[in-house]
Amino acid sequence: MKRRAFLSTSLLAGMTPRVLAENEPLTPESPGYDKARQLFNSDLSLRPAFILPCRNERQVAEAIGFANEKDLPVAVKSGGHSFAGFSMNEGGVVIDLSTCSQKVYLPQSQRLHAGPGAKLGTLYDVLLPHGRLLPAGSCAGVGLGGLTLGGGYGLFARQYGLTCDHLQRVRMIDGRGQVIDSEDDPDLLWACRGGGNGNFGVVTSMEFMTRPAPRVLGAQRFSASVSTPARAVKLMAVWFEMAATLAEPIFSAFILNGKKVTILLTSSYATSGPAFQRAVGTLRKAGCASKGAANSPLARALKRYYGRPGPLPFSNCSGGYYRGMEDLEGVAMQLAAKVAANPGLIFQVNTLGGAIARGPESAYPHRALPFLGEIQSYWNRASQRNKLVGAVKELRVAISEAGVKAHYRNYPDLTLENWEESYYGDSYRKLQGLKIRYDPHDRIRHPQSVRLEEGVLP
Repeated sequence: MKRRAFLSTSLLAGMTPRVLAENEPLTPESPGYDKARQLFNSDLSLRPAFILPCRNERQVAEAIGFANEKDLPVAVKSGGHSFAGFSMNEGGVVIDLSTCSQKVYLPQSQRLHAGPGAKLGTLYDVLLPHGRLLPAGSCAGVGLGGLTLGGGYGLFARQYGLTCDHLQRVRMIDGRGQVIDSEDDPDLLWACRGGGNGNFGVVTSMEFMTRPAPRVLGAQRFSASVSTPARAVKLMAVWFEMAATLAEPIFSAFILNGKKVTILLTSSYATSGPAFQRAVGTLRKAGCASKGAANSPLARALKRYYGRPGPLPFSNCSGGYYRGMEDLEGVAMQLAAKVAANPGLIFQVNTLGGAIARGPESAYPHRALPFLGEIQSYWNRASQRNKLVGAVKELRVAISEAGVKAHYRNYPDLTLENWEESYYGDSYRKLQGLKIRYDPHDRIRHPQSVRLEEGVLP
């Protein structure tokens, strides 16, 4: 697509000149400041010196210029769902892209042009009436920018690939306030396909290819009580063996919560199909119960997985990528016992693999690993917090000590050692080179952003 067409659709709002004086930054004394700094994780409370809401490219460039004049670090917020609060900072500048949320679908090219602040729920509302889909996550309030830049997976990733695999073009304002277009600099597209958010610039617009949306989403949920850790481990082993053979249109999740196991199966085909029924038979034979399958129109079915809309307190992090049950055998009993002893602590494993393994050249380094774990904790009373936060860390450390080293960038953990290799693998050195090119003074940063290479001066 020619540059003029790209600009006229995805950056239409950016053509209207604005100056910073007309878009005053929010400070701690401003009305609306506390609302603007609210993150989805309400356990976090960070207080930036300035929050600058930006609707378009021009405002973003001015905001970076403002931060450079003040010599303050910049954090970038789209949906605000970062587990560790990387989209906010303490005492710096936050560029808030929640209103940079344009969504334009072009039927002729079957492409989507979107701003980083577009929320997944509203994105589906735009695409599904056209019979199209962007494979992404399920939580309706997540911002497209952060999800895409870290990878992005969901119910359709095994069939179609990651969200970042569908990214075709991106524009970014770098740490010097300059516009970078991936059509002119292909390395930018490589980095934005899984290289993470908040590293060396502010993405202002993205172009995606879309996929045919399935007519229905088939789903079936299974559950089993696990009175002992040994029973939980046995079911986990059954699930891993079953999940390794699933057809690509089928997604599955294994969830261990207290003394209960829940297993989800979804498919972009009807649940009566032979592949789905083989999985159903395996789970029933293992003693899992189910109330039956549902085959619902896609738009209605997706809403079941939209999640809670408002802020809530939690402590979540990556549980690591796995080849299979063999990577957890040494820690599985300890894991199951820890979850059973800590109500509110959840261990979940999701299926990857399939089309993800065949994705395009990108910074995302973990395509060969077909399973991803997540450690979650939620609490209703403040008195539960410290115990659950400690349990999350203990469980993650135990999994790491068992030999699991690769982790998902979108599930960050501030206590993770050697996070550079864990998140980015062999991609990290190239990302460091791009950091020097795009943000030589380290203006865009958070606690686990790509570092300037030691000893290299801008």
